[in-house]
This record gives sequence, C-alpha cells and structure tokens, in this order.
Amino acid sequence: MTENDVKSIALFFYFALLDDQKAVEAASQALALGRARKQRNPELKNPVALVAATKAVWDKFKARVARGRPNTTIESGWLIPDGVDLGPWREFQKSASEDELLTVIWSKILKIEDDDISEGLGITQGTIRYRLGRALRKLGSMTQGVGKFKHGSAGR
Repeated sequence: MTENDVKSIALFFYFALLDDQKAVEAASQALALGRARKQRNPELKNPVALVAATKAVWDKFKARVARGRPNTTIESGWLIPDGVDLGPWREFQKSASEDELLTVIWSKILKIEDDDISEGLGITQGTIRYRLGRALRKLGSMTQGVGKFKHGSAGR
C-alpha cells in the first residue's frame, strides 16, 4: 500500500470516528489488514483493499464511539485548515446512517471510485450510488447557510 493509501486510511477513521486516539488505533489495524489482503492477493487493487479493510475495522470500532460527540485535540497532530467549520460534519456523523456516513467518506473525501467501493464491500454500484445520493442530500441540508464548509475541502 502506498503513502497515499496510508493517508486515506487515517483520514477515513478521523472523519468516521471523530476521535483522535481511536482513529490512530483503527488506522493502524486497517493498514495491517489491507497489507495482508494485498499480500494474499497481489492483483487486488489498492482502493478495493482499502475499502474492505476500513469497513472490517470500522465494524470492530463503531460500538466504542459516541457518534456526534467528537473527541479531538489540537495537540494530536490532526490539522484542520483555518476557517473550516466541522459543525455540519459532526451533525451529519451523528444523524446519518452508517452506510451513508461511510459511503460519503470513501467517495467524496477519499475520492474512491464507485466500482472500487462496491467491489470492496461486495455490493452493487447502484447501491453505492443510492446511499451516496441519500447521504449528500442529508449533508447538503445541514450545510445550507454554513459558508465555511466547502465540499471537498477536507480531502487531501
């Protein structure tokens, strides 16, 4: 897995968990799992391995996280650009379904293609598009009137 894959895994868990310490722990586990999958199947595309690994580790961590109650500190090293308001994201993270939350992170923050997401999860592209559309409508309604949140500003 590449350096960009490592960054993507870290970003995935930062935005999914909004908990610095748990994000680092989960990202470390997902990276090891993704590398193991690639070692067993060298033909597996990195984004597919990344989606499968992050989903597997998310399933272990989701019960340990109070969604909508961020646990982040400036000292942790996660740098959010000045002027970015994470308020709408926190609200979305709290109220969205798990499928909506994860799909938005993979598709819009990490820029993973729908076919790679669907292959990594073992579901159809149509299901991915449906979840994404539903999630973006929900997130869009939360960001109306919030001038500081720009679509894609939290990505790489």
